[in-house]
Amino acid sequence: MDLDDLRSFAMVVRHGGFSAAERATGEARGKLSKRVAKLERELGARLLERSTRNVRITDVGRQVYRQCEIIAEGVSATRAIAERAREDVSGVLRITCPPGLARFLGAERLASFLARYPLVRVDMHLTSRRVDIIREGYDIALRVDVEKETDLSLTMRQLGRGQRILVASPEFLAAQVEPVTIETLQWFPTLSVGEHAEHHRWDLVSDDGEQHRVLHQPRLCTNDSSIVRDAALDGLGIALLHERACRDDMAGNRLERILPRWHTAEGIIHMVFATRKGMSAAQRAFIDHYADQPFFTSELDAVAADGADG
Repeated sequence: MDLDDLRSFAMVVRHGGFSAAERATGEARGKLSKRVAKLERELGARLLERSTRNVRITDVGRQVYRQCEIIAEGVSATRAIAERAREDVSGVLRITCPPGLARFLGAERLASFLARYPLVRVDMHLTSRRVDIIREGYDIALRVDVEKETDLSLTMRQLGRGQRILVASPEFLAAQVEPVTIETLQWFPTLSVGEHAEHHRWDLVSDDGEQHRVLHQPRLCTNDSSIVRDAALDGLGIALLHERACRDDMAGNRLERILPRWHTAEGIIHMVFATRKGMSAAQRAFIDHYADQPFFTSELDAVAADGADG
């Protein structure tokens, strides 16, 4: 049964006729008449007695009209529930994020979000794996990619950009017999951020746009960039870290940048989520809270991120 047919019938009864309903609602009289006739055919009962001067509701029509009022109240209540859900910032948010990116976004920003919205609970899953957020039931994924999101079922909100550089401790470099070059880099001890693999890959670009792929077997591989940074500080090898992750160490001469012409392509730090249509208030609030933070306009251009190939 078509709800629009029931609505048209109820409008005719409420306003006392087709012409009056047309004047009150703007619905064409002919359209209202067709809908009521269709409803009568579906129900197999006469709901209105029509004459050239007036319309009279039948006993069956009166009972159907009472049900129409109940249905109308139910529809209004349903809309009110949906409206409250859109406006009420509450519920559980499932977020996925690479470990390093979560750390450099800062726990204080998550804490400020939770303090601002006390009825929201956050379930954050840290993984370097690229998560299918729709299939796996996540609300938002924070990512770092060289290219923009191409999945048309997802919406992207860009937060900033950044790149990674090659660093090592002064003690490590002083102990090497041969200088490090882009051609010999693969033969030196390396420290890699990423998942375990037989060979790791660093895809580097020069300031002039030249590309070079380094295949290497790292001494240490982990998806936690802070462990890699600590290992580099301890003189265990050459690491590819984001500039933001080692800026203070370079300023304090604890780490040195090597092959300064070479670095990774600039990565896009962003959030992805399903279309905004039907988005919960909590999901919308989380996206806006993170994207509006001053951190993203000043510091995030140099944020450290894990999750790319090591």
